[in-house]
Amino acid sequence: MYNSGVPDARHISEPAPSVLIVGGFMTAPPNYWPLRRRLLRRGAARVDVASLWPPDWALGSVLGFGVLMRRTAASIARARRAAGTPLLVVGHSGGGLCARLALSEAPFHGQRGGMADAVGCLVTLGTPHMLTGLANRYHHAGHGASEFLEREQPGAFHAPRTAYLSVGSSYPAAPFPGPIGWLAREFFSIVLGEDTAAHGDGIVPANAVHLPGAEQLTYDDVRHGHVGRNWYGADEVVDRWWPPAVKLWRSALEARRRLADGTVRT
Repeated sequence: MYNSGVPDARHISEPAPSVLIVGGFMTAPPNYWPLRRRLLRRGAARVDVASLWPPDWALGSVLGFGVLMRRTAASIARARRAAGTPLLVVGHSGGGLCARLALSEAPFHGQRGGMADAVGCLVTLGTPHMLTGLANRYHHAGHGASEFLEREQPGAFHAPRTAYLSVGSSYPAAPFPGPIGWLAREFFSIVLGEDTAAHGDGIVPANAVHLPGAEQLTYDDVRHGHVGRNWYGADEVVDRWWPPAVKLWRSALEARRRLADGTVRT
């Protein structure tokens, strides 16, 4: 994991969350260093990036998401110990599925994530939560993970102790033109099916991105990945989802206090 520096001038009021970023399919932690810096500038107490690398994704694609769940759970546990308080976890794309697996009490591929108490809020950016509802010629490891989640911990399963925010896009101009755009669409059509060409963020269609029961934000000008100025982690987009994410994180911590005091019941 990659530890935080010192936040600069744009502080949020206390308490401030510590953040763990869980990156998406075939990404590496350095891809998220700019987002890490942006969250620190907005007052995050600490920002770490989960230790997920392209070889982990390649292995998970062959053997199933169990390896990704274990690495994500280990990253959550380390970040939680360092922070001293429940985390605000930001999962981008497939990283949102990995984070949900890591929260689960039910065993997945023979092992249990069990990290729900360590996470005060889970924010997902362009995560294909409804993957199994998309038409696809291929059944792959991501489908197995999604089927498990729908069966064992559907929707905002750990609320109110853990808050959920799903962020998506319905942007007609999201797909990039030219050979690079064509290659991206061809590749992700294998992962997500032909609906990847539907209105969405250029990769994940809008009808698959939201988690039932979560707070939901849908934009009309945001792209999925790291190319282009207006992806989910760009400055102008972070300014939209970060304040509600912090508010949800604080509300979950308050719900935990009230539950511990016996003033509310689940």
